[in-house]
Amino acid sequence: MDMHLVRHEESAGRTPGGLFESVQTLLGTLVAMARTRVGLFGNELEQELRRIVAILVGAMIVLALASLALLFVALTIVASVWETHRVTATALVAVGFAIVAVAAYIVMARRGQRTTRLLTATLGELERDLEQLSPRAP
Repeated sequence: MDMHLVRHEESAGRTPGGLFESVQTLLGTLVAMARTRVGLFGNELEQELRRIVAILVGAMIVLALASLALLFVALTIVASVWETHRVTATALVAVGFAIVAVAAYIVMARRGQRTTRLLTATLGELERDLEQLSPRAP
């Protein structure tokens, strides 16, 4: 059988570059874009979760060590003046702890007000996709 005839019979009902192929190509492109964006979303989410876990673990270690250090400093101060001014020393240590707690609260409140955009790379890619897919003005 002639190759030209085989190609003609296979493509009967569809013209090369016709509407069906265009729609099929467009759908394939959209699915590929969606798969890429979902993968990017997953990667960004995983990175953000790892970062948060690392920060929390580090914060817990710092908090435990700082608490122990403050406890021993307080005990040293109170023990050093136990015979003469134990009530005054204990009160001053308590006031010092309160001042440090207020300062830490202020720092954390300021940090909590700052926002970071989660998934900026994914959102940027989706924005570029929309720009490419939207009709262009002549």
